[in-house]
Amino acid sequence: DAAVAVVAPAPPAGAPAMVDGPSRQPRMYESWEGAERFVCGGRCMVGPDWPMSFLTAGLLLAPSGVFLAWPGWYLGRQVSWAIFAFGIILPLLSFLFLAMTALSDPGVIPRREPDDEYLMGMKPRTKEVLVNEHRVTIRYNDTCHFYQPPRAHHCSINDNCIERFDHHCPWVGTTIGKRNYRTFLLFVYVTTVFCLYVIGCSIAAIFVREKELSDERSPGDQSSVWPATLVDSAPAIVVAAYAFLFSLFVGGLSNFHCYLVGTNQTTYEKFRYSQKDRTNPYDRGLLRNCFEVWCTPTPPPQFDARAPGPARLPP
Repeated sequence: DAAVAVVAPAPPAGAPAMVDGPSRQPRMYESWEGAERFVCGGRCMVGPDWPMSFLTAGLLLAPSGVFLAWPGWYLGRQVSWAIFAFGIILPLLSFLFLAMTALSDPGVIPRREPDDEYLMGMKPRTKEVLVNEHRVTIRYNDTCHFYQPPRAHHCSINDNCIERFDHHCPWVGTTIGKRNYRTFLLFVYVTTVFCLYVIGCSIAAIFVREKELSDERSPGDQSSVWPATLVDSAPAIVVAAYAFLFSLFVGGLSNFHCYLVGTNQTTYEKFRYSQKDRTNPYDRGLLRNCFEVWCTPTPPPQFDARAPGPARLPP
């Protein structure tokens, strides 16, 4: 008898993909609720205004290229190649910490299904908890359907509740919270150091060039070499001025966050409670506050974006 081949009908357009027979269950990031976006198959999370991080990278890349092309290269030949090497290392570190901040989960607390007891009025909207022997009021989040932990806040831009919410940074393109605050600080601090480095090296390059032109003058020539020096040093002058303006912003930000780290405050807490007579319940002294930010291990995410299942957890 002739064998008869049976061909299964093609699935209709728009039907879910089939894996080993049953339909594949969507991964958590595929049904995510919120303004964040996932890249690399759910391995990295970016904020809703993620293109701004490329603008920030460009604002760093342009002066880095000018600096390496003239002041850095010139000082490398005339003084030491270590100057040129540091001019490469510092911006690379800045780019690295920018990427680590922009591509990481800031501390999103996943949404839950609505709590029937709260909807029926059996639970209060706010309640008090003890934090370091201080009473702290927490409230129910109607969007995410849970009581927000102390220091958590619902970011209106990312549209999710962020643990230890600090602020939403448009230059990084995402919210700064518990899980990416340290890399954000490193990005700001390293960028500040790089700006100061560019300013100092550019000024030094001008004086080194002036001395070089002075030494090249013929004996008895007492004419000033500064006009020629300034013309030759135009790239150094431009990049130094650019770095100075940039340093006013990142330098001020660095000083502000040094204060926040030392007092164990977030940006949100500082501006919300600065005018109120309120004891900071999280302040444990300078050393412990710094240890908490710099030496405490970064907690793992509260969800697995690549795991099959819905984006909301049970109440």
